[in-house]
Amino acid sequence: MSATSPNTITAHQRYQASAAVPVANTGTATADSIDTASRKAFGSTALYLQSELEATGSDLQLLEKLNDASITKYEGLSRQAQDMLVHAYKVKQTYNEMETQVAEVDSLVESINSLEQVAMELDRYSLQLEAKFQKLLK
Repeated sequence: MSATSPNTITAHQRYQASAAVPVANTGTATADSIDTASRKAFGSTALYLQSELEATGSDLQLLEKLNDASITKYEGLSRQAQDMLVHAYKVKQTYNEMETQVAEVDSLVESINSLEQVAMELDRYSLQLEAKFQKLLK
């Protein structure tokens, strides 16, 4: 189907508007009537083909506009995808930078836990020494 405006006369309407080929009542047509009928038939056919070509041209123009709109839309989507890739790369870099810092923090936490253990052992030992010293003083 072709997209035509309401004011456009279609090829079929033009073909119907053309008069039918007259045939002589006697059953034989004169050379003039055959020539006239042939010209009318060729004219109608030409009119029909011209209308079909115009409809096809309109369809192609519509397709061209749709293609242009699609190109514009996909160019925008492509830019967005490229921006997202750049952002993802930056996030990955930040994560990689933070990964070393997180490893350092984990190492510090282990060291602090170890120091707490040593402090607790020293505290117990000092309590034991104090208890022994108290015993000796008595």
